[in-house]
Amino acid sequence: MSEPREAFIEKLMAHITRLTMIPKVQVERAVAPILGLFIAELLSARWSKQVVMICEEFPLRKAQAKEAKGIRTYQSTNIDWLLYDATDDQLVFLELKTADTSFDPAQEEIYRRLIMEIGECGSSFLVKDIEEIMFASLERKKYEEVLKCVQDPCYSNCRKAKLVYLAPAAMREARGQHPGNGVEWLSFQDLPEEAPGEFAVEWRIIRRQLVQLDRMTRHSRNGTQEGGERRNYGDTCGFEEMVRLCEENGNTIVVGFDGGPRKLRATTLDEICKRPAFKWDHTEGGKGVKDDRNWIPGRKFLEIVEGLMDD
Repeated sequence: MSEPREAFIEKLMAHITRLTMIPKVQVERAVAPILGLFIAELLSARWSKQVVMICEEFPLRKAQAKEAKGIRTYQSTNIDWLLYDATDDQLVFLELKTADTSFDPAQEEIYRRLIMEIGECGSSFLVKDIEEIMFASLERKKYEEVLKCVQDPCYSNCRKAKLVYLAPAAMREARGQHPGNGVEWLSFQDLPEEAPGEFAVEWRIIRRQLVQLDRMTRHSRNGTQEGGERRNYGDTCGFEEMVRLCEENGNTIVVGFDGGPRKLRATTLDEICKRPAFKWDHTEGGKGVKDDRNWIPGRKFLEIVEGLMDD
């Protein structure tokens, strides 16, 4: 891949990441078309299954209370991606979130109701709903395009479906989600590092930028900790991103680690890699007051980590 192309992707994703700090900007709308190019293959690799894309922004008809009175409504909500797990003969409702504050309980309830209905009577009603919405819409050609995406009989004969959130790790933690509640949560860190095909290099750049969203919270965006106290670090990130930042910035950044270099050397590489997040900051213009005993210059951090790798 040419260097200009790589530089463009890097600049594009950095720009999108920056937009998380701009009020009212819906970053999901910028990220979804990019992720959509890779998501089926990434989930296939993640789950070791054959996952195929059915349709982006798939319309799901809302059930309204007045329908109980015999009045048919045609309002819909859209799932970011509808996919098909051919290995398990299962539909996948995949919802993308890029901010820890964007969870919508009413939206999830709609998805849960539809998944329950699929289990009871099969998924054929999804196609029927789109047909009915289409006839009531002034944009019939768009719904005709959606119908083309669901022509495969497999998609309308499913008796299983599941809801998956692709969202910042901070959102999952804030909601206290655990396996077994009928919803699967994936963070950006959970997405495979490698993507097959001609855009493998681009994907590595995209993923590296998206992983930054995992630890971004309302408090980190506003420079405060829980309870509104000022924090003493610039940002957080995972291990891979921390190594990259140290390689690029050297001693112009510091890494937070309780006990400093001595404690880091006594920690196993496996423990370091599994650490959810590392605090870091710039040496000049950093936030708050730092105890030097718990902060490691970037080059020293790299030196210790590389030593643990050699061991």
